[in-house]
Amino acid sequence: MYPGSAVYWSKQEQEHATRRITNQARVQRQIDAVTLQLVFLLSRERLGRRRLARRAGLSEMTVRIQLEKLRDQGFLVLDKSGGALTSAGRERFAPVLDHVADVQQLSLYSLAQDTITVAALLSDTEQQHPSWWYRDHAVRGRASAMILIRCCANGLCFSHSKEQVGVHNPRDERLIEGAFPFRREGDLLLLVSAPGRKSAGLGLWRVITEILSETP
Repeated sequence: MYPGSAVYWSKQEQEHATRRITNQARVQRQIDAVTLQLVFLLSRERLGRRRLARRAGLSEMTVRIQLEKLRDQGFLVLDKSGGALTSAGRERFAPVLDHVADVQQLSLYSLAQDTITVAALLSDTEQQHPSWWYRDHAVRGRASAMILIRCCANGLCFSHSKEQVGVHNPRDERLIEGAFPFRREGDLLLLVSAPGRKSAGLGLWRVITEILSETP
């Protein structure tokens, strides 16, 4: 090849390169989702690697790698009793800590979309896209389904239709209200379902990442 000469890729080479870039982007988003999930858990209490892995449904190896990265960046201190965020870590991840009010695993009835459902309560956030757009992000994160619910003046309402959740799902409405007693009008509930805890968590935190990126 001479300097300045054009490079022509076959269709197969172009498709291979596109798949590689797509896979790299997917892995990076998953890493971000893992990091945010661990940061949120550590903001609540000091936890060791094994307990973090159980809570998040991740392998201990994945947790160890992420914790060491956070430590090396000055966002985390690690000792025999577990990990804890530093002041720099709390400042760096303030958008998560300020807007994610709570995360719970739920045992739903009529709203159950798969074996595991993980839910998050977000406060002071803006929904810039239709519900299906966020659902697609959750599914790309290996989840099966996602439901967006808005906390309205008259109770819980589906974000896409404004219909009250309790009209056809009274048991689940009571269950959700009990799991998130400190919700406020305008808060957003994300319900992500998947076959396992890992997939549900990755899907949930991927959507949280997207929503927080849109919030001033």
